Parts: sequence; structure tokens; C-alpha cells
Amino acid sequence: MSHLKTIWKVTLLALLFVSCAHLEKTTEATYFDSAHDDRNRAPAAYSPPQALTDGQTIDPLFIQTQADFNYSMGEAFSLEGSHQKAVEHFKTTLVYDPKSSTVKLRLATEHLRSGQVSEALELTQDVVKEDPKNETAQMLLAGLYSSMRLYPKAVESYEFVIKQNPENVEAALYLGALYAETKKYEKAIKHFEKLLKTVDEEQKPTIHYYMARVYLENKIKNSPQLVEFHLNKAMELKPNFTEALLTLGAHYTSQNHDKKAAKLYEDYQKKQGPSVKLAEVLAQMYLEKEDYDAAYEQLEILEAQGDDPLNTKLKMALILVEKKMYDPAAYKLKEILKEVPDSDRARFYLAAIYEQTQQKEKAISEYGRVPADSSYFNDSVVHAVYLLKTDQNLKAAEELAQSAMTKKNDEPTLHSLYASLLNDNNKAAQAAIVLESAHKKFPQNTQVLFFLGTVYDSLGNKDKVVSTMKIVLEKEPTHVQALNYIAYTFAEQGENLSEAEQFARRAVALEPKDGYILDTLGWVLYKQGKTNEAIRYLEAAHKIAPNVPIISEHLGDIYVKQAMVEKARQMYKKAIEMETEKDKVESIQFKMTSLEPNTKRAPSSIVQP
Repeated sequence: MSHLKTIWKVTLLALLFVSCAHLEKTTEATYFDSAHDDRNRAPAAYSPPQALTDGQTIDPLFIQTQADFNYSMGEAFSLEGSHQKAVEHFKTTLVYDPKSSTVKLRLATEHLRSGQVSEALELTQDVVKEDPKNETAQMLLAGLYSSMRLYPKAVESYEFVIKQNPENVEAALYLGALYAETKKYEKAIKHFEKLLKTVDEEQKPTIHYYMARVYLENKIKNSPQLVEFHLNKAMELKPNFTEALLTLGAHYTSQNHDKKAAKLYEDYQKKQGPSVKLAEVLAQMYLEKEDYDAAYEQLEILEAQGDDPLNTKLKMALILVEKKMYDPAAYKLKEILKEVPDSDRARFYLAAIYEQTQQKEKAISEYGRVPADSSYFNDSVVHAVYLLKTDQNLKAAEELAQSAMTKKNDEPTLHSLYASLLNDNNKAAQAAIVLESAHKKFPQNTQVLFFLGTVYDSLGNKDKVVSTMKIVLEKEPTHVQALNYIAYTFAEQGENLSEAEQFARRAVALEPKDGYILDTLGWVLYKQGKTNEAIRYLEAAHKIAPNVPIISEHLGDIYVKQAMVEKARQMYKKAIEMETEKDKVESIQFKMTSLEPNTKRAPSSIVQP
């Protein structure tokens, strides 16, 4: 029903029924001057006439109609969830029926729903003061005291209600819960045990549930068994008691009985389900175990009945991606984007699927639609740039990186990305300018500084390479790549080899399974003439990274040094197959040719450290 239709129907009801069953009736009401009584005065144009003769009264039918209308409007807005509007109408109702405890309590309830606790408390206290035996008011007052942690006052109100009406089970339950909340566990248990003997069968499951919660809180001797007993009893009496089931499952999990909890949930879901709450728990359990098929079944329940179907669809899509079912995964993500076009998360994953399935143009397009204020923006740019680079479209990649850096100038990653592309496009001098500017902007960012060092290497400024990398290490002593870069630079120069070994060993200690780092240490040792130890590190590096040409070439060089000609030939051949730079290929071919019989021995500079 639309908002206008709601108002029209309520208005019609108010005009047809001039008396409201919820309000105390009045037969006559004397008009009071709003200048004295109304704290929120209406505009003068809407005020009643000021000149009233003695004994003149407002039409009681008009008063009753206004009260009924505003009360009905308050109820309508409350049902819609518009609690502040409901408050305004219930306040207006009190103008026409100021003594109605019913209206005051409804207004107090709406204040509470709007987060206005003090206003709710004041109204409820007013009703209790006027009518201490008003059970509804006492219950609301007790709840308000409890929410404000005024537990003694809350207990007093509940006890008053129970004394007045021993049949009020709700008050008795809340009173027991308050005993537990204030750590009076024994008193709470005795209270619930006594209650079990007097209540109807339909109320016993809730009491057993409360008792289990008390034992959980108390952790007294034998409480695990008592927790299990009372929760099982609650579910025996009420088979669809989901809260009791979830509590028992959580209890099993806390005792490391995960399988027992899973079986409990699964059995319930088959016999009493499908339960949305249980589907959420089971889906998470299955996902943690990487049982994607079982998780998907529970997510299907959530998709059909849950409160957040879009988030559920996303989880389902990710499961399908994990199972390499890319077409249905893309379909799920498109469903999300159809309903929520600005879901950057769904768009990023859709782009990732296109990338995975070699649909590069679609992937680049989707990555490009991720907005700059998204947490996925940086990754989207990096992926799109990578795809453009693999297609040898370096100009487009460079332009994209520059645009991204301009849009999000406070992201150091994007500055480094743009500079790396400039460097790849033989614009090292420009790359250095970008990174030097970025270093001033982000002085504590070691990655910007590290990339600046690599650009200095492209410019052939080895001194700046080393000094920059040492600054990186001052800020971040465990920066493995900086350690490795200094060591390799020294090795290539044939200088400071003892210091280079120290840096290389520090790097290996941090990353003992990185082929490049092992290669650096092996190469430094080779340069120092420590051939046997060098072979061990270079062979280990080749085993970890068999497709890296520089490692194969280094191993070939050291085999030549040790007169292992056939092994050297195999390594050089492998390096040539993998190398993409023409000059490097020619250099390795020359080394390989020098190994052939009836050729001159390779110059000592090729194989000597």
C-alpha cells in the first residue's frame, strides 16, 4: 500500500468511527488557551478562536474525531517504520486526550524505537505514578530500567507485576534473566525451577532455554552437561526452536565438537528446515571447510528467503569461480549488477572472470568502470594495465595509469605503477621525476623509494641505486628486494663483494625459497671465487625457478668455470630458449659457441669472477 493510500484509509476510518477503542472517552472538554498550555504553538492562522464566553466549550465530537484520527495516523506510521512521524501524531493525540495512559504508553514506545530513551522513561514514569497497577506501564518501565542497566529498579517493577499478577509469565522470565544478568546465578536457577512447575507446557521450552543460558554464563561445575540437557529439553518440547538449536551448536563448537555441531544443524535442516538462520551458519561452516557444493545448497536457501539476496548471490558467484564454473558465475554477477549497477565489488569480480577466460577487451572495459572512490579501484587499474601490456599496447597502458594517478593522487601505488610504465617505454628520466615527486609526497613509503632506485638503475646511476636502496633499508630493515638489489648491484660491478655477501645472506634468511634471491647469493659467492658454495645456491635457485634465463646463464657460467662443459651447454641452451632480449640471446650464443670443439677458448672475462 502506498503512503498516500495509507493516509486516505486511516482518515476515512477516523471520520467513520468517531470513537477509538484505544482511548478513554470524554463527553466534554473545555478549551484551553494555547498561549498557556501548548509548548509547541501552532501558527496563529490555525489557532481556535480566542474569545470564548463563560461556559462555552469545543464540540466534543470534534475533539474525539481529532484524537481518533491522530491516533490512527500514529499507528499507521508506526507500522511503516516511520517512528518519528508516529511520535508527532501521538503527541497531537495527547493534545486532545491529555489524560490517556494508552496514548502515553504508545508515545513512549515510539520514543524508544526512535532512540529517545529519556523521553520514553519520563512518559512511562508519569503513567505509573498516576496508575501504579497499570501492568503494561510497569512492564515497559522495567524494560527501560533494564536497558539503562538500572537493574534494581527493573527487578522492583517486575516483582511488583508478578505480585499483582502471578500469571504473568513474561515478567517472571525477564526477572529470572535479570537475576542472571546481575550474576545471581543460583537465585536465577531456583527461580526458573520454580517457574517450570507452574507454567503451561507451551511456555516450558523458553524456560529451559533461559536455564541453559544461565549455566553458560555461570560456568559452574557440570554446567556443560546441564547446558546440553536444558537445550535438548527445549527442542524436545518445541522441535522448531531454532535459537535453542543454534545455542547448542555454538556450545558444541566451543568445546571443539565441530562435527557434532554440524550434524546437529544438518539433521535439523532436513527435518525442520529450511531455516534461514541455520542456512547462514551452515554456509559459513561449509565454506571454511571448502565444501563448496554443500555451502552452495545453503546459499540457495538464503537467496530465496534471506534478507540480503544480493550478498548471497555474490558468495554463490565466488563459489562458482572457485569451481571454475565461469559462465554461471558471470551470470550471477550480472544479476547483481542489473539490480545494483554501482556494485563495484560485483563488477570487479566480473572483470576478473573475463580476464581468467581470456576475454581481454571485456575485462578491460569492466575494470575501467570501477569508480575511483572504490576500494577495488587500485587493483582494477593494475589488472587493466597488465592486460594492455600483455597485448603490447604500452601507450594505452601508460595513459590509463596516468589517468588513474590523476584521479587518485593520494595513492602511492598508482604513482609507482605509472612510473614503471614510463620506465618500460624507455622514459626512465620521466619515471624518475614522477617517483622523486611521489617520494616528497609520501616520504615514508618504502615502495616508492624502492622503485625510484630501480629507475636509477635504468639510468645507469649505480651510486644512486645503492644510496637509495640503503635509505629504504633504514626505513624498513627487512625489505628483501632492497637487500637483494644492493647485493646484485655490487656483484655486477665486482665491488664491495664482502658487503654484498652480507646483504645477500640477510635476504636469503628472510626469503629462503625465492629463486632470484638464491641466485644473487650464488652469483656473489661466484664473484668471490667461492665456486663450490656458489654452485649449491645456483642449483637450488634453478630448481625453484627453472624458467628464469638469468639463473640458467649464471649456472652455465659456473659450470664452465668448473670445466663441466656439457652441463654448461645445457644451461646456455635453456637460457637462449627463454630469453626475449635480442642482445642477451646473442651474448649467450657466443658463450655457447665458445664451448664447441675446434673453437678458441672463451675469453677468461666470460667465465672468471
